[in-house]
Amino acid sequence: MHPNVRHFPRPDAGLHEGGSHANLEESFGGHMPDRGSIETISVVLPCAEERQNAILTVERFCRRTSPDVLKEIIVVDDGSDPPLESLFKKDEKRLDQDPACRVRFLRHNQTTGLMAAKLTGGREAKGDVIAFIDCHCAPQANWYQEILEQVRINPRRMVVPAITDLDMDIFDERKDSQVNAKCYLTFDADFKWFDDESDFIPTISGGLVAMGRSWFNLTGGFDEGMHGWGGENLDQSLRAWLCGGDIVRAKSSRVAHMWRTGDRRTATHYRIKAKATNNRGRVIAAWFGPFKEVARSSGVDEALVQNYASFKERLHCRPFSYFIYRFRKLYLEGGVVAKESFRLQEASSGKCLQASKHLGTCSSMQRLVLGNVDRQTDKCCSGFRVHRTNNCFDFFDKNGIHLYACDVMGRNLNQQYYLREDGRLQKGESDCIATSGGDLLILKPCTKLAPGEGVFHKIDQEETKEYQVYRRELAKDQWDKKFPYLPDN
Repeated sequence: MHPNVRHFPRPDAGLHEGGSHANLEESFGGHMPDRGSIETISVVLPCAEERQNAILTVERFCRRTSPDVLKEIIVVDDGSDPPLESLFKKDEKRLDQDPACRVRFLRHNQTTGLMAAKLTGGREAKGDVIAFIDCHCAPQANWYQEILEQVRINPRRMVVPAITDLDMDIFDERKDSQVNAKCYLTFDADFKWFDDESDFIPTISGGLVAMGRSWFNLTGGFDEGMHGWGGENLDQSLRAWLCGGDIVRAKSSRVAHMWRTGDRRTATHYRIKAKATNNRGRVIAAWFGPFKEVARSSGVDEALVQNYASFKERLHCRPFSYFIYRFRKLYLEGGVVAKESFRLQEASSGKCLQASKHLGTCSSMQRLVLGNVDRQTDKCCSGFRVHRTNNCFDFFDKNGIHLYACDVMGRNLNQQYYLREDGRLQKGESDCIATSGGDLLILKPCTKLAPGEGVFHKIDQEETKEYQVYRRELAKDQWDKKFPYLPDN
């Protein structure tokens, strides 16, 4: 047997008790024939007016990918003017003629958008693995090795490299670069970055991901009904988790990425000419099911996403409740799906807490929920999230409490707020929230509080709608009974 030929268990095999769900498990993920060896990569670069960035990106992937592995580099020119191929022909490096680079050019006559360009390139790719990479990236040495290894382990797998920062001065990884890979899906059909100890990824960010060509084709690749930018990462992530695949990170596969900053070199130079589509709305309509009740963005008519029906049936995809259950530590213990909402009332004034420098009238205050994993217990929760938002109480200064994107895993020390048993609202290790001069919020050592000072209690408590939906769907689908040993992060 070839050393790269392996046989793979079906998704979730061995993670449930008994055999009552065997037929369901045999069909989940559809039938994918043995792919044999997984040895080569097609690098697909969707490029719209990237120009010099495109040339440098191609050069970096050409020079830093083993010729035994690099099947091709596909530059998908999404309506650039002049065409990118003409710029490559004028460039002194002539990468377009370099046999080591194996560059192919595909072109849209008008700028349609990122996902359309990815779909064009993916359908034409010939490598065993397709790596979709933004057209402003620089891979590091051996960037492809762990990606190939991960797809060999599970050919129904999407793999995200370690995404680092691109130094535009040298078009290479910035020294002491940050590393990102993991995101999670929010109920406004968006995504937020986070990190934890698990190598499984709920949601990809979009720009950098690799997968086996057979799995790409079996899942239908990308939603051809999406134009413009955004949303395809959420769709692809849910196709993986709900239809028999998974997503992992490859920590040793480092790819430096250019982020949009104030530097003029990072600005976009294109304008989408295709008719805009509500991509988030398509994700909601296609995947959320009963959770559409709690979506914070508007969906589209389900008739507009009928193109999903064929592959959903082919792969026996599961409902959205499975995704929430699969990542229940993040969604339940992290407070994204909180059990109850409430307001925090200060006992002496009768007014309620808000992200401000003053207490306010309780009836006008936004409702709060508990948020962020408590690192001491690994359970909920270590802070407060503003209900139906992605923001949590964060740092405190002369302007009072500020909001910032929730750090669901509880690593941001600024977001640690605890309502103690004595009613004191503790921030961090030793300070408490109190008031001065009526309703002005101050921070003072908890040991300095006078009797009755800085006492808060919950009022107007009620079960959240999102938890009602999850509780109802879990009772129906019974993932906790079918998969009691399924990882939770």
